[in-house]
Amino acid sequence: MSDWQDPVEVCVVVKAAPETGQTHGETVCVAGIDIYGNWHRLYPMPFKLLNNAQRFSRWDIISTRWRSAKPKDLRPESKRVDHESLVKVREVKKSERHEFARRAIVESLTEEKEKGRSFALIRPENPEFIIRPLSDAAKTKHQRRRDTLLSQTDMFSGDSTVLTPDVAPYSFHYRFEHEGKTLTHTCIDWETERTFFKWREQYGEEATLRAMRKKWGQDMPERGVAFAMGTHRVTKFNKWLLSGVIRVDRSAQASLI
Repeated sequence: MSDWQDPVEVCVVVKAAPETGQTHGETVCVAGIDIYGNWHRLYPMPFKLLNNAQRFSRWDIISTRWRSAKPKDLRPESKRVDHESLVKVREVKKSERHEFARRAIVESLTEEKEKGRSFALIRPENPEFIIRPLSDAAKTKHQRRRDTLLSQTDMFSGDSTVLTPDVAPYSFHYRFEHEGKTLTHTCIDWETERTFFKWREQYGEEATLRAMRKKWGQDMPERGVAFAMGTHRVTKFNKWLLSGVIRVDRSAQASLI
């Protein structure tokens, strides 16, 4: 008898960097929020095997059958999905997104971890966006990983998330305050790197860096920004990671764009 559970509907807000594994090939870890503000980590998500009607982007609501990810993944939000059952239900309207995300915002990462949770959405205090040039060694390491991903599958064909052949010569970070501490996290949200390449092609590198500092460093924090924080599956790496940067206005009266 199948142990698949009834489909769960999740609004996608995080798409993490792809990984290559022996079991599932190249997959993407997706995380989202249900209508009650609960997190769901959906894995593996083999985009190569999804048809065009199934492929989704941030703010799409998807439905999929699932089963427990245990014992390999003990994080309570983690669900192993049946990709064949996946259905893209609808896109959340722009006018609904901010209120939808606000339901999931919490005050304390410490409290969330004490409750056994491994995903959380927080309001960073005094966020500072930082762009750092990569060293030659770091660029070589990232390029080798990127080349491996690109050479083995066409999983991104037809999907709005496209893995570019080149590695960005910069890393992107946020320094911010939370619970009385100053923290610095690398931003691993795809949108940041994708924007760098898109804008560089249009405007050149220096203009792109200025525009990114303005958007991520000024505009988003001023209007309202939230950080999607997740933890690593391996316990010894069980620190919070900055998985997603999301525009979330502070009140319903703010501009919904």
